[in-house]
Amino acid sequence: MKGSKRDQILSAYLLRIGIAVMVLLLAAYVYLRIDLSHGKAYSLEKYSRETAAKLQDRVVIKIYASKDLPGEFSTVHRYLKDILNEYKSAGKGKFTYEYARHKDSQELREQAQINGLQPIPVQVYENDQIVMKEVILGMVFESQGRFDVMNVYPGLEPTLEYEITKKIQNLDGKLLPTITVFQDSIYQYFPTQLLSGELADNYKLVVTDLDSLPQFTPVMLFTGVIADMTQKQLYNLDQYIMRGGKVVFLQDRINSDQTRAFTFDSNLFYMLAHYGVLIHPNMVLDRNGDQRRGRGLGTQISYPVYPVLRGMENSPISRGMENIVMYFASEIAALDSVNIKFTPVLQTSADSGRLPGPNFNLEAVLFPPNGLYPLGKPPITVAASVEGKLTSYFANQPELQGPGFIASRDDAHFTIFGERELYMDPDKPEYINRCFVVLNAIDHYLDNPSMIGIRSRRLFSSRLDIPYYMYRKNINPAEPLPVLNSIKSTFRTVAIVVPPLMMLLLGVV
Repeated sequence: MKGSKRDQILSAYLLRIGIAVMVLLLAAYVYLRIDLSHGKAYSLEKYSRETAAKLQDRVVIKIYASKDLPGEFSTVHRYLKDILNEYKSAGKGKFTYEYARHKDSQELREQAQINGLQPIPVQVYENDQIVMKEVILGMVFESQGRFDVMNVYPGLEPTLEYEITKKIQNLDGKLLPTITVFQDSIYQYFPTQLLSGELADNYKLVVTDLDSLPQFTPVMLFTGVIADMTQKQLYNLDQYIMRGGKVVFLQDRINSDQTRAFTFDSNLFYMLAHYGVLIHPNMVLDRNGDQRRGRGLGTQISYPVYPVLRGMENSPISRGMENIVMYFASEIAALDSVNIKFTPVLQTSADSGRLPGPNFNLEAVLFPPNGLYPLGKPPITVAASVEGKLTSYFANQPELQGPGFIASRDDAHFTIFGERELYMDPDKPEYINRCFVVLNAIDHYLDNPSMIGIRSRRLFSSRLDIPYYMYRKNINPAEPLPVLNSIKSTFRTVAIVVPPLMMLLLGVV
């Protein structure tokens, strides 16, 4: 009897052990992960998952990382590993990553530099003093003999998925969507590397001068003019829209030289007004302007002529975006409320104003004699989407109509940003991603909302994040590094000591 009972107990324990072993074995082959973070920060968007799932060739990422990464570098490193695990899961065996092997920091530095990764100098707190240290954190992408590199640094988290997805799809030779670009000669003396590079990474480009009817693509990026277009150019642009092409315009009515800013005219404005949209010959002002150096040494003042805008929650193009600076923007307004639907994409704040042309008195705005320049106007639209029924600008000019002329379109679409300098590189790093709103407008017309979601992703601070904790507790010391390290040590001690104590308490109970 005793033997039978002992056998039953032994069988029960063996069964439980067997079940536990089976669960562990199954867990090794099943990838299950639930993302409960705010905004699904640790999950890939649909477009990224599809990019990894449709890889034609194997993609390998080699990570170069210093052994003891300080502070925020450790945070972005952990986030990088989480995201790469998501790509690996979606890649179905064709995506993998590994760490570069090295015997010491000097060999790591040499390997990184050979592959195009540069060390980043940072301040760290060691042995009760602040010292400079070089940190290496980056990736080398490889696929079928093709290479690309990417440095990783704090603050990159919101756009990390976007940058990785771009690298993967370009390495894999994925067929990118084709768009048309009209670029006038006005940009030949200005830096335009940022948007030009983003366009090349995201699309296959067909450049047109509009002297002939362009090859039809779903979307055209029109980068602005400062004078009249030829009749042929205007006609070909009109017929592109009438044939169903969607246009993203970067266009204002303001020009400047070294000494003044002034309005200009173009026959393009008359065609847009015929479509029901007016680009006002004014300059939009916003109290929420870029901070620039004033006349006094070291003083910073707000430049109302450089409004800094945030995206609109009801706009699929700009939702979730911020730090979109515009330099000398024009107001966009609707002239037709019957045939077209006019939807604002970007607006200024509730403390805005308008500076009339044709010659703009910038001195009165930037350095008013009696304090701040009076604004107080409600939000002003500086970018808008238009859709609806449009009649050709040449419908009543049969002598100018060519073969296959189309007189109207019921479902025409275009978007206007009231600043052509969105094509140019900003002069401050905090505005480096302002061109994303232009790419979002293109992808909106390409029906690619997932890519818009990747670019516009907003990552929220964790309540366990030390800088966020210091912000909530209003801890703002003169020397933040020692305080940061002290709080970190306290958190680490609590994390090590508390779990065993809880287990001990549970065991006693």
